[in-house]
Amino acid sequence: MQYLEVKKQYAQNAKAFLSKNNLLANGFKVLHSARYVYFPLTIYPASNKNLAHFADSIDAKVKEREAAHEKGSRKPDYEEELKKMLKPEERKELARGYDPFGSIAIIELSDKLKPKEAAIGMALIKGSSTVTTVLAKSGPVKGVYRTRSVRYVAGKHTYMASYKENGCSFVFDVRKVFFSPRLSYERSRISKLVKDGEKVAVPFAGVGPFAIEIAKSHPKASVLAIELNPSAYGYMLKNIELNRVANVRAYNGDFGKLAAMHRGFADRVVMPMPKTSLDFIKAACTVAKDAAIFHIYSFCDADKVDEAINEMAKRFKEEKRDFTLIGVRTVRPYSKDEIEIVVDAKAVSEV
Repeated sequence: MQYLEVKKQYAQNAKAFLSKNNLLANGFKVLHSARYVYFPLTIYPASNKNLAHFADSIDAKVKEREAAHEKGSRKPDYEEELKKMLKPEERKELARGYDPFGSIAIIELSDKLKPKEAAIGMALIKGSSTVTTVLAKSGPVKGVYRTRSVRYVAGKHTYMASYKENGCSFVFDVRKVFFSPRLSYERSRISKLVKDGEKVAVPFAGVGPFAIEIAKSHPKASVLAIELNPSAYGYMLKNIELNRVANVRAYNGDFGKLAAMHRGFADRVVMPMPKTSLDFIKAACTVAKDAAIFHIYSFCDADKVDEAINEMAKRFKEEKRDFTLIGVRTVRPYSKDEIEIVVDAKAVSEV
């Protein structure tokens, strides 16, 4: 949690200022040392010009310290705090839940709630035992690198995530890469399907979650990871080292162009690019062995799953492969009418 470190001679002035401006976090202890007093803050100073100016005037500094709750106080509930500060119609404008990236939470707010976003962010931080930074989505996922604009809302001013999932750790800048914690189950599921000694190709590998989780669970497997985004590729290399996996080979480049370099490599191909996965069926068939398993993620209308599967079968047929459906499951709702699905299939060369 963020505390304002104040020299003892300025403590009373600081307390008065923070209380008057609703910047003193309730329910947390004011801490003391030999020379300083530490006041728990409701927001990060850089986001409030008056607080930043006041801190400069008394040579106060922001310090990150473990939050200490006042005796008898309980951790405030996020939903309860929202009910206090938002009208019923405003709560409807706030998307339920948030995307957790370790100590970072990314929320989605309507334009109407922007004036209250700092308070909403602090309510989330106060109600969480792990979140210290809240960011808000500023636009959709876009571009060939699949990045999303985000803005700072509350807490520690950082964009660097340190995220743990299924026994693996990942670091990345949330502004520069695509990463979805909502695919955690899928990454675990696919990893459990892989057999020791398999060769697995993961195009659109991002910062490495599918590839690294498979490699860590199956040290005898060989994993090929390809990512177009240079920033994501750089973080994938860091995450490979962080997780101490020696059986992942990572490449930075276009899967469509790199597939030929690894022709006939894979027993299994994982394609976590739902928006354009079908456009890369040819490349997937190139990197795969004559008989291989494919996990294809795709968006489709909720009532047109069969049509989506038929289109996949058609694309494999164009590459002279017989398509056998193993299973299909809904990964998550994507929009009002669309869902994300994953199709597990075996495709065998006709020749």
